Amino acid sequence: MKKDSKGFTLIELLVVMVIVGILFSFAALSLNSRPSPAKLTAYKIQQLLKLASDDAILRGQIMGWHLGEKSHTFLRYKQQKWQVLENDNLLRRSTINKALEYNLTIDKLPVTFSKKLEPQVIFMPDGSFSHFELSIQLKDSKEIYTLYTEANKILLSITNTNDY
Repeated sequence: MKKDSKGFTLIELLVVMVIVGILFSFAALSLNSRPSPAKLTAYKIQQLLKLASDDAILRGQIMGWHLGEKSHTFLRYKQQKWQVLENDNLLRRSTINKALEYNLTIDKLPVTFSKKLEPQVIFMPDGSFSHFELSIQLKDSKEIYTLYTEANKILLSITNTNDY
């Protein structure tokens, strides 16, 4: 006795649904796969500052970070003066993205950019460092990425000014 088969089996339907679900997930990921330049820059600076703090501890030398109008620079206090790290592959001078706005405060006081290359944030060999807050924002954007210190950690938070 032969049955007439006029529809799809449950297995066939499930396979099609899984394939469609996978395609939709790839499409959704591709729509928002590129993080903002402000977020990338904030995360990069956060990791570099953590690295500078670790470097100060491991070498037993004072490290510093300077944020200027065109670049940010790491320095090491050596032989009674601040020396720019020029040959360090990770903690080298990096240019500032002109599409971003940077606001740095030390102990809740605003820092003005100066041409004199002295550190604004200092990392001590005992693991302590200056209390600072650095906000990074894409011009004309509502999202602000803020690096701040709390309990000898450098943390990153995101604020959307549309929420206020």
